[in-house]
Amino acid sequence: MSNPTLYYFDARARAETSRLLFVFAGVKFTDNRSGFPLAEDVRAKTPFGQVPFLEDGETQLAQSIAIESYLAEKFNLAGTSPTERAEILQFALVPGDFYTPYFYAKDDSSNLKFKTETAPKLFQKLETILVKKGGEHFVGSKLTWADISIFNLIDFFHQQHSNLVEAVQPFPTLLAFHKRVAAIPQFAEYLKNRPTTKL
Repeated sequence: MSNPTLYYFDARARAETSRLLFVFAGVKFTDNRSGFPLAEDVRAKTPFGQVPFLEDGETQLAQSIAIESYLAEKFNLAGTSPTERAEILQFALVPGDFYTPYFYAKDDSSNLKFKTETAPKLFQKLETILVKKGGEHFVGSKLTWADISIFNLIDFFHQQHSNLVEAVQPFPTLLAFHKRVAAIPQFAEYLKNRPTTKL
């Protein structure tokens, strides 16, 4: 049987959490990175003409959260009860609340507002929740999709321009969480060798 194939652009963005799920589980996959615009042969494979898109045997999925949910379930990272699964999904959806205003910030004024107002307010909520949970995990007592998703969010801002990492600096529990997850051996190896991309 061939390895699963994840199709996306040569970027982290909406595919990186799925890549991290594969990495943590130690499952080999083909990371198919397309140039922009999307190659027509890839577009033709997908149900909605867009990526990310996953092929895993007979399973074919589009939409980043659907792909992440499938992988998290497959790798036992999606919780063990209806409540845990719902809480984990809740945190997996949070990055969208950061990314949307970030990518719509088109000038210096809106970039500054995002860095000094929007992002810190959202990070403060995550910090408060993580402290209340004991500082280790967002749901339960072991690493889940929720942790990987929020780790990737914080890591994304570490990589961006305009000193966006400053937005997370006032939140020591989140910073310690990011450092701890990044040190997990399979993540540390992946991050060391990950392609450098703008997004």
